[in-house]
Amino acid sequence: MDEDNLLDSHPDLMDPDWRKHAQTDAWLGAKKDRKQFRRQQKRAARGPRRRWWVFAVFVLILAVTTAAIVLVGRHPAQEAAPPNPTSVPDVAPVDLARPYAHTPADTWPKGLDGITSPAAAAIGSFKADAVADAYAKVRQAIAAANLDPAVLYRHDTSAYLAAFAPDQREQLAPRLAEKPSKDGGFDAYVTEIADGYHLLDAGPRTFGTLTARAGDKPGELAVEAKYVIAYAFDSPHPKSLSSPNEIVSFLRVDETYAVVTGSRVAKSSVGLWLDGGQSALSSVGCAAAKEGYLAPGYANPPSATPATGDQDAPGYYDPKYPVPTLDGCPA
Repeated sequence: MDEDNLLDSHPDLMDPDWRKHAQTDAWLGAKKDRKQFRRQQKRAARGPRRRWWVFAVFVLILAVTTAAIVLVGRHPAQEAAPPNPTSVPDVAPVDLARPYAHTPADTWPKGLDGITSPAAAAIGSFKADAVADAYAKVRQAIAAANLDPAVLYRHDTSAYLAAFAPDQREQLAPRLAEKPSKDGGFDAYVTEIADGYHLLDAGPRTFGTLTARAGDKPGELAVEAKYVIAYAFDSPHPKSLSSPNEIVSFLRVDETYAVVTGSRVAKSSVGLWLDGGQSALSSVGCAAAKEGYLAPGYANPPSATPATGDQDAPGYYDPKYPVPTLDGCPA
């Protein structure tokens, strides 16, 4: 049977009152649907404006945040803590391009420039220019003993001897020919690098002072020299190094020089004299040190004892402290 005919013949559909009521409900439902549709349209119309408003707020917050970051970025970054001026860490990065990093010598001047003296002034019978000349003579002797490539690599001490008065040369020459011992030897006066080792292009660095005073005898001007020299060695295996103390060695020296003048003094005694001193080495190759030569710390056999982290004696790196009596090598 045809379904359309069944609907048309349904008793409720045949009732005029029901049809009127149904039409009214249909109209009201359609009106309700239209209102709901219009509200949806209004909400849809308002939606983009609301999204634009939210987007504008987001952009504003982003702009403020960016400005704050820029302002903070303009402040200088916090600098890393400077190296401890009296110690070398047991463990620290090693860079052959910056060998003195993480050591006290990181800020020291290259060559002899780190050993300074006050402005020359008259002392007793010595005028200011004589005091300045005494400083120059002592600086020449220090450089010839510890910085001159001739003495460092060729072990040629002639320039060092030439810095002194003739009578002092005669005394020093035999000592420079002696092997190191408890009583001294050439290593008590000059620095000679062990064969097979070379310094990096960064060169030695220095830190110290010269101070003039009246000498112990008439006609003498004394100069107190307190200084440290750092030597940075090349390494064929830099990646195996665990601390700068394996490539950077330190020589700590306290010395007294005397400039002798006057008509009562023999001509052969006029000039510069070495009037005593003491020195200490740290972070060195111990086998080479016993022979009187300077070698880097990595020349030592690997140690089975772990690093202790103990503080080094400050006198190794700072001349205001006494010269240490130990060199870190076994007896």
